Amino acid sequence: MRKSTLFAGAVLACQASVAAAQTSADKAAIPNEATNEIVVTAQKRSERLLDVPMSVSAISGVQLTSSGVFSTVNLQQTTPGVVTVNNGFGFLPIIRGIQSTGTSPGDETNVAVYLDDISLGTPIAGFFDLADIERIEVLKGPQGTLYGRNATGGAIKIVTRKPSFDTQGSLSLDYGFHYRELRANAYLTGKIADGVAGSISGAVRRGRGFIKGIAGNEGEYYGAPKNYMVRGKLLIEPTSDFSAVLSADSWKQQNDSVFISMVKDGLNPFPDPGSVANTPYRYASVTQPKADLKGYGFSLDMNWQLGEDIGLRSLTGYRHVEVQSQSDTDRTNLPTGSNQLSQYQNGFSQEFNLSGGTDRRITWLIGAFYWHSDAGNPYFRTISGDSPGGTIVSNFTSKMKSEAYAGFADVTANFGQVHVTGGLRYNSETKTFHWQNLVNLAAAPVDREQTWNSTTWRGIARYDISGDANIYVSASTGFKSGVYNAYSPLGIPVDPEKVTAFEAGTKARVGSINLTFAAYAYKYSDIQVSAYSFVGTPPTLQLTLSNAASAKMRGLEFNADGKLGAGFSFNAGMGWEPTARYSRFTTSQVVAPIPGATGPVISQVLVPYDSSGSRLVRTPKVTANLRLNYAGEIAGGALDGSISTSYASAKNWQPGNFSREGGFVLVNANLGWTEPGGRFTFSVWGNNLTNTEYYTDYVPNVRGDSVKFAPKREVGIGARYAF
Repeated sequence: MRKSTLFAGAVLACQASVAAAQTSADKAAIPNEATNEIVVTAQKRSERLLDVPMSVSAISGVQLTSSGVFSTVNLQQTTPGVVTVNNGFGFLPIIRGIQSTGTSPGDETNVAVYLDDISLGTPIAGFFDLADIERIEVLKGPQGTLYGRNATGGAIKIVTRKPSFDTQGSLSLDYGFHYRELRANAYLTGKIADGVAGSISGAVRRGRGFIKGIAGNEGEYYGAPKNYMVRGKLLIEPTSDFSAVLSADSWKQQNDSVFISMVKDGLNPFPDPGSVANTPYRYASVTQPKADLKGYGFSLDMNWQLGEDIGLRSLTGYRHVEVQSQSDTDRTNLPTGSNQLSQYQNGFSQEFNLSGGTDRRITWLIGAFYWHSDAGNPYFRTISGDSPGGTIVSNFTSKMKSEAYAGFADVTANFGQVHVTGGLRYNSETKTFHWQNLVNLAAAPVDREQTWNSTTWRGIARYDISGDANIYVSASTGFKSGVYNAYSPLGIPVDPEKVTAFEAGTKARVGSINLTFAAYAYKYSDIQVSAYSFVGTPPTLQLTLSNAASAKMRGLEFNADGKLGAGFSFNAGMGWEPTARYSRFTTSQVVAPIPGATGPVISQVLVPYDSSGSRLVRTPKVTANLRLNYAGEIAGGALDGSISTSYASAKNWQPGNFSREGGFVLVNANLGWTEPGGRFTFSVWGNNLTNTEYYTDYVPNVRGDSVKFAPKREVGIGARYAF
């Protein structure tokens, strides 16, 4: 009944929006600048965002900068329905409640992240600073047909700037006063020879850090970025029928704050003499935290025009990423426990797309995809005492090899105002698992192999009420690959997660305002859940991975952007997901408070716990964003100012509606002035102006839950030179 009510409301809203747009659409065409035209490649071809029959948010590089978004972890501030959190060193984006918690080698997020159409794969590759960005496209809903594996919740496409034959360049510097953080970005592009252009870009970020050391760490600061990125591109266009872009990049990021936790509510987990409990933005532990990530990648994007309307594209990519981490596990200045971990992934992909029929009765695309990766933990040490030093209690190494093949086709039939799309993809993936105890080398290694075959599809119908207004309905499926838990010696694989999604929506342009509205319903099954469980005889506590849950989601989303006149423009969005609950989760594990307990143990682990009917973790009911921009003239130069706000309502970090975090608002602002010559721009800016405290991670613990905070308010100045 609730599902039918939701979609009835969606249809009524679609009709109302389209009716409002009808009169405007009948008017004469307006130039692109005035109509705020947006072009995306969400369906692997360039087309107006208005014509794409799915929920897509597109954010330009200029909008990211003015909104104070300079890293992937800030993307939740730009579009509704998206939450960006981390699990240790893993970047785990969430779209409409679809999410993953696994960070072991060979596991991947179920919101796929692409850099220039090349999949990044592992969660440890998702943390990086954004530089030379042309735009970011957020595709919501399963993308199983065109993007395949691990796009269950959607895809985030990060598109960097293509080299230009016109010489252009820029250099920008920003400095934040509170955390003494310096950000520098440089970009240069131009013609190298006839038919050849190149570009090079770089970004550096350094700072003092936002967490202060105490209890033996006085004078130290943590969370200080030591990041760099350099990217080079070569564009080759010998004829009008062929182009190739060769790209290479290298990056490094230090993020020791991901392993610094405050004990929630100021509780002291070890009330012994000399112990110090963490407080917000303070670090007391003896083991010095470390999360050093680095990587490099190459890609080759080749395009041939084979006929009047037939094109062939080849996408080749390779990426290496690794991390070395070290963390304190007791969260105090007592030498009680710590761990050390090393992880890597090497991933290679090859994709071919053959497409045709642009502007004809039948538009089509067929493709083939291959993926190979080697990932592993050279070591994973649990240590009694501090790191380095201490006594190794346990240590293991693990490896996961993945090999996937896929073939897919997507066809759209165009009958005047009616467009019908059908797509199908077949995927076969084999994973090979190895685990070895490094403390007891006499123990037999664990070696396993499993193959999964998956078929996904989509069907869409779109009706154009006019050139600038349409309605659509769609049904689609997606899957997250089956996987082994590389942190566990059990060697028991889990099957792929699956989602079936239904969406109805409308898109219209009224004057220079773009409007989109969508209603969706998901059935999410075989959710991969990791938890500690008692296994074997006699029973021992082991980290297990199983297809333990299923869920249902229902929601609405609305977006609007455009020009308001008198120099003002805006972008606004809101997502409402009243239903996001586990329909089955009888074997969850939760850490529940013990009534009246004062410590040192204040909670208990409940296994199994029936969380059926509770809300999905890390999924707010309401997410919203609003950006208001003004562009005008002052003192002969150009004035540009913006204020950006985002809101996320309360969410739970554990199933069973445990570990609740309240809602919060973030406010960023930027004011810049470009001198009359148009080359120098000077700006003042502020991020998190309301000084909001909010979590980036939450780890339940029987001695008091650990929470990790994002940085608080920062204000700064900037300067930019462009030619």
